[in-house]
This record gives sequence, structure tokens and C-alpha cells, in this order.
Amino acid sequence: MKKNVLAANDKAADSFREKRAREGMLFVDVMASPGAGKTTLLLEIIDELRHRGQCDVAVIEADLESDVDARKIKEAGVPSVELNTRGICHVEMNMVDMAFEAFKDPKFEYLFLENIGNLVCPADFDTGAHTRVMLLSVPEGWDKVMKYPPMFAVVDALIVTKCDYLSLNEDFDMDRLKVQARSLNPLLDIFETSARTGEGIPELVNWLQAQREIMRSAQNQKGEHHVL
Repeated sequence: MKKNVLAANDKAADSFREKRAREGMLFVDVMASPGAGKTTLLLEIIDELRHRGQCDVAVIEADLESDVDARKIKEAGVPSVELNTRGICHVEMNMVDMAFEAFKDPKFEYLFLENIGNLVCPADFDTGAHTRVMLLSVPEGWDKVMKYPPMFAVVDALIVTKCDYLSLNEDFDMDRLKVQARSLNPLLDIFETSARTGEGIPELVNWLQAQREIMRSAQNQKGEHHVL
């Protein structure tokens, strides 16, 4: 049963991903445990993108209940759709499709999904994203990499947040975190960030812009092959 559900979800995810790529829209799935700073980091990323002249950005806000985070995004002048899963601990493609359709004119350069605060279930479900990232905040501790290996194994980037707290958490071992995370995922990109100080945000946005260019180049090559 689970295999059938995941297979159907994966097929729908591939279709969604291809459509967004043809539109030049990079779709980013942002995952983390509750309190890691997803919304705050997204606002900093969006602000940096705007400074670089890329203003066509939107966010799908997934929560078990409420629209607290979605309102924060909207108050910043960013198109946002609230996705309440009503107790389900992950986001599935039918939910993404419905949320996307709720945007009035979905012509974006970047679309972010702020996934459910959970380091277990979301790892199993393809949301149609072109790239998946996870946040780990310094107050949570570096050893979460030992407790939730599947999540670290499936993402393209690990974003360590709240690095301004490093001086207050002497037990946080950044080097061991990086070694262990890359033993699970050798190609993992890792960023050390602080939304409060701005540390690491430009580098992270550089990476996101590079991901979009890679996606667009791959799409252009597909178009050239069709012509040939």
C-alpha cells in the first residue's frame, strides 16, 4: 500500500517539477524541526533576492493548523498560500497542486514550500521540488544528524541556522556535524547562517541562483534536443 501511494505521488511530483522547470520557476522544499527558523530564514532569503532584482517569489506555507507563518510572509509583501494538513505530518503532491492553483497568477522565479516542522515524515514524500534543503539550528544540537539520518541523506543542502548562538552552545560541534552529514550524503552543500546578523545569507542565495541556472540550462538542452 505504501509503495503504491509513494509511486503515485512520485509520478505527480515529476509532472509538477517538469512544468515548473519549463516556466523557469525553481521550486525549493524547505524542511526542519519546529523552531529551527524556517520562516525567518525565508524572509532573509527573499529580501536578498529582491536586492538582486529577483522579486517574483512566492511561498507555500504548510502547517498542521493556523496561518501564523503565512501572515508573516504576506505582511512582507510576498504572495503566500496557507496549506493546512489537518494533522497529517507531511505534504503530498495533491496538497501542493491545490496550493499552487490558489495563486492568482503563478509566474514566479522562485517558489518555496515551508514544509511541516518534522524531521521524519517529510523525507519520504517527493513534493515536486527541484531542490530540497533542511535547516538545523544551533540550539537543537549537532547530534540530530545521528538521530534523523534519512532526512540528511535526501536533501541537497544543510543550512545551519542561528549561528550567532554558537558562543552560547559549547557542545555544538560543527566539524563533527559536517563529517557525519557528508558520510550520509557526500555531495551535501552546507551553509552556516544567522538571520539576525546576515551571516551566510549571500552565499546561500548564490547557491539558490546557481540551482535555478542549472535547472534552466537543463531545460534549454531538452528543448534543443527536441528541435534536433
